[in-house]
Amino acid sequence: MKKVLVIYRSKLDENRGTPLRVKNILIRLVRESEINLTVASWDDRAVISAAHHIHLANNHFDDLKKLYQYIKNHDIDIVIGHTMATFYYLWPLKLLTSAKIVLEMHGFIEEEARLYGAISPFRYRVNKILYGLFYRNCDLITTCSDTAAEELSRYNKNTISIFGGVDMDVFYPDVAPKDYFMKEKGKIYIGYAGNTRAWQGLDFLVDAYRELREEYPEFMLVTLTSEAKNAPTGDGIVSVGAVPHAEVPHFLAACDILVIPRPANEVNRLSFPSKLVEYMAMGKPVVGSRTADVHKVITDGVDGMLYDPGDRAGLKRCLIALKSVDSRKTLGYNAWQTTRDGYSWDKQVHTFIKELTHL
Repeated sequence: MKKVLVIYRSKLDENRGTPLRVKNILIRLVRESEINLTVASWDDRAVISAAHHIHLANNHFDDLKKLYQYIKNHDIDIVIGHTMATFYYLWPLKLLTSAKIVLEMHGFIEEEARLYGAISPFRYRVNKILYGLFYRNCDLITTCSDTAAEELSRYNKNTISIFGGVDMDVFYPDVAPKDYFMKEKGKIYIGYAGNTRAWQGLDFLVDAYRELREEYPEFMLVTLTSEAKNAPTGDGIVSVGAVPHAEVPHFLAACDILVIPRPANEVNRLSFPSKLVEYMAMGKPVVGSRTADVHKVITDGVDGMLYDPGDRAGLKRCLIALKSVDSRKTLGYNAWQTTRDGYSWDKQVHTFIKELTHL
């Protein structure tokens, strides 16, 4: 049996992308009979039932001492750190213990800081050098996209992709829609769910939609976001406030087309939108830009539609092509098949478990 310690430097009990990904992985790890799991996080209580829990206080030195003692006292075989936020712990633990170190990499924090102008060019270069040295010292790196895996394999050949998965018992075509917005007969509802950060591309989607509506007033745009102050407004636009993650499928079920409008930048090139496979599992046609490995999941015109990032005319062409109910049904059904066959969380985590058992 492998004794595994997982470190997550935040709260797992949050309703957003990264903790949802981590929880889905941990829920399946704890079910594995050959794994004895301990989870260290900022949560005051255990979020993953059947796993041991360590409370982290967000004090690097004290937390590191606590983790080091736990590893030594419990003969931990593998330490998994989720995101580079755990870098402060993983590298010392690699030097101080015999545990195998696994980096579960999703999101390049230095690239997001650079995009927002929150890091100087000098510090960015220093971080890239330090991170590169750390990558070389990991025993295994998993990433959320093939592009990220290719990037990190320059430092460490033992790097694999664990794409964002979907819980097929939560997201599926027969989910009943709820009345989050009033639907009008004859209208086609374009849906977006997520935050309003620059790398999501919501502003681009809104601009393209406004142009589309001038010629095709039957299209409506519905957004679901917790950031009410940044939610779009205007003719044909409906904004829905935050809902629990378990309610998101009911919102998606009420939409006809779902869009992932990400622009081209380094953050998106190295990331993967977890919402993509959730959208597809709903049996809905998905329109996405060719970035963030969306184009490696969607086959254009088969189980979704693709356009080049920033190509407003291309996005509008995709939406116009989906005016047909039959086209939406065909692409939606194929999208569901794609997720069922390759992108369930059970299948993604099975790959992860196989790698862990070989360490």
